[in-house]
Amino acid sequence: MTLPNEGFEKVVAKSFGGPEVLQVERVPVLPEPGAGEVRVRVQAAGVGYTDTILRRGKYIDYKGGLPLTPGYDFAGNVDKLGAGVSDLRLGQLVADMPMNGSYTQYIVRRAEDLIPVPDGIDPVAAVEVPLMWMTAWQMLTRSVNLAAGSTILVVGASGSVGRALVILGRHLGLKVVGTCSARNLASVEAMGARAVDYRRADLVAAIRQAASGAPIAAAYDAIGGKSWSASWKALGKGGMLVGYGLQGFLEEGGSALVALSSFARLLGVWKLTGKLDGSGRQTVFYNILQRRHSHPQEYRNDVEKLFHLMTQGVLPAQEAETLPLSMAADAHRRIAAGGLTHRLVLQP
Repeated sequence: MTLPNEGFEKVVAKSFGGPEVLQVERVPVLPEPGAGEVRVRVQAAGVGYTDTILRRGKYIDYKGGLPLTPGYDFAGNVDKLGAGVSDLRLGQLVADMPMNGSYTQYIVRRAEDLIPVPDGIDPVAAVEVPLMWMTAWQMLTRSVNLAAGSTILVVGASGSVGRALVILGRHLGLKVVGTCSARNLASVEAMGARAVDYRRADLVAAIRQAASGAPIAAAYDAIGGKSWSASWKALGKGGMLVGYGLQGFLEEGGSALVALSSFARLLGVWKLTGKLDGSGRQTVFYNILQRRHSHPQEYRNDVEKLFHLMTQGVLPAQEAETLPLSMAADAHRRIAAGGLTHRLVLQP
């Protein structure tokens, strides 16, 4: 329902910093869609670790400056159509991944970027698809060619993308070894993975033991640094290390030199090593924004595939806690504290 002359609310950060920089602000006039654009009334905005990086001014893909409204993904209802838009209808539920701007009651997006959500899927479930499920799906099906029965390693298997990797990996007929903290071992095992405490001194040996002698065909690791090194060592012959983040560097306040060193090993030293030592091990770095930009139709096709799997019950409903926009800062604090086993979603 449009609220003419009453404006709308959104979360704004006027400086980079801690969660306290996130404030709710009332905007007096609703945004108007231009030609080829659509105004969406947001019903669910996902809150994720990447949003906290954006808030701190450390997200390399963000070039927008300040003030900033975080929010990587959203689901909402079409509220107004711009000139020339005919393939969407008023009230239709759609989803998108703008990378920022989703912590708001209203957002304007290009019509071609919005993906219709099938009937029967509510906004809180739909918002899990454009980023969380998609990251896992594309890393499993686009970054590596995996045969059914292969064994994969998921580092951080209790996190949002980690859980998606485990669930989709099992759906694809893969065997999964997942690392996590001791308190999350049971929940990772319950998803069908063999769980390993990532703090173990003999981590690589423990991973191999959990794999029951099967070679690790692919390792998915968003931590970087020493974690990438362990994942690389755990790979079997011909295995692929897929990096998709550098959380360790971000949390430890490392220098740019440390980050560059990690990427040099991932995309340089180890690539060469895999060729020279005869192991055939390989590396790749996955970035969902860059891949969507270079393969837009592939992104749309994959999202539609995942929505289909959701309607078929293949993707189980993930536990989510809904919060109002006013609790965005609190949500960021809880993500920073760690230990969450469910997703936080803002409902404007």
